[in-house]
Amino acid sequence: MTSLYQRLKESGNPKAPMEVICDLIEKGKTAKEIANIMGITERWVRTLMKRKKDGLSAKELLHKKGPRSPHPKRTKPHIEALVIETQQKTNMGPRRLARELKRTLNLNISSYTIRNILRRNNVKTKKVRSRNGNKRYYANLNHWEALQYFQIDSKHIADAKTLPPKAYAALFKYRLPKYQFTAIDIKTRMRILCFSDECSFANGFSFILYIAFLMRALGIRHRMFFQTDNGSEFGGSEESRKRKILQEKFLEPLGVTLLSIPKGEKEAQGFVERSHRTDDEEFYIPALPHITSRKVFMTSAASWVKYYNQKRSHGGRDMNGKTPKEKIFELSLVSSKAATSIPPILLDKVNTFILKMVGAQNISWDSHHLLQLIKRKQFVAPYIIGCFSLFGFISS
Repeated sequence: MTSLYQRLKESGNPKAPMEVICDLIEKGKTAKEIANIMGITERWVRTLMKRKKDGLSAKELLHKKGPRSPHPKRTKPHIEALVIETQQKTNMGPRRLARELKRTLNLNISSYTIRNILRRNNVKTKKVRSRNGNKRYYANLNHWEALQYFQIDSKHIADAKTLPPKAYAALFKYRLPKYQFTAIDIKTRMRILCFSDECSFANGFSFILYIAFLMRALGIRHRMFFQTDNGSEFGGSEESRKRKILQEKFLEPLGVTLLSIPKGEKEAQGFVERSHRTDDEEFYIPALPHITSRKVFMTSAASWVKYYNQKRSHGGRDMNGKTPKEKIFELSLVSSKAATSIPPILLDKVNTFILKMVGAQNISWDSHHLLQLIKRKQFVAPYIIGCFSLFGFISS
């Protein structure tokens, strides 16, 4: 016959048998009487009675006391405190935390030791979103040079499903930018951010040109590839008239090829989409509740970009815990400090200037006649001459 203790234990409430035993002890029952009622040994009852005298709760009665002295090989208390402090600041898991401590403080601690330290102190990595289970695209990074293949996307910052109430309210209360435009190099994970109030084609077009001009100004000579989704801010689908005009008239002279992902398959934008999750977890959620103006927002965003590119280690494929700055320096392509220190700008304030500079402010993007002129090479943007003098070449 199953004992009362066993039935209570299998009820799903681990405190149930201990609460009954505590109640019997308080009623003055002896150890022998309690043992007979519960169906357990008298020795176990006496152990529980002794623990209850020490002031333990019903839940704590189940847990045995630890050793009277810590294990001689246990990690020193000040090291444990350092691990916990670093984890709470960075929200990193054991493997990334081990690399971060080695890189910044030259501490050689196994990821398994860090895991045990975090478990002992009940410190957990905060999860904002769970994995969606969608398929992943594999990118062969060996086929590309640094700063050659960029994934470009826009992000709606004001997402009530992602941001906590205080962070979400701050965006509207202080009239902060609602959209983020992101370009990430898949080889080095280096990112460039811009912000805007509108997710318009003018802003998307300006952002693409801005990235192209920046890379050429940094001395990048090879042909570049910009991959976007099929959003209207980037001209829509690959077959759209806007995309063809954008490619043939503006990007081809700069040696840039514009690519589109298959419709409905955002997994192909895996690098930039994953970085957007990092923005939410490590920047927007903790920082937005404390931002009270656009000036503070842009300053904080500039610090975040600099931290992401220069100090935040990346555990992704081919990164091995390096920062984007270290990866660019390792490849000896351009000045790693210059490439990773580009501050964000507000596209709404500069898009008119950029479009005017390239002669695009009066273009009728839906004009079929314009597309035919471009194909016949009878229409050449005035800025191409400037490209020759500024960069001294046109990539092929």
